[in-house]
Amino acid sequence: MTENISKEQLKEKIEGGSTIVVNVLSKEAYEDSHIKGSISIPLEDLQKDGWEKLDKSKQIVTYCASTTCKGSKKAAEFLKGKEFNVVAYEGGIKEWSESGYPVEGTKKEGQ
Repeated sequence: MTENISKEQLKEKIEGGSTIVVNVLSKEAYEDSHIKGSISIPLEDLQKDGWEKLDKSKQIVTYCASTTCKGSKKAAEFLKGKEFNVVAYEGGIKEWSESGYPVEGTKKEGQ
């Protein structure tokens, strides 16, 4: 079973700098809006060979759109099977941006 973290825990991890945050949505969704500092590896790409780009010495946090999106959990379970130290943030970009935490992308909240 994959561990989940809260938005507050994720914010602390990002500020600590020892975590790789992975957005598993499409490249287009990532370009629209993503957690500041996160990288884009769509779930489909991650499961092919995208996981090989990740550093096993760092903790990985996966996320997707919102609590209704299962991509973060699927990605975390996949990476756990590859022996990564991984947790899922299931609130997604929706909860993150609604909390006023830093986002990047072409769309801003409320547009």
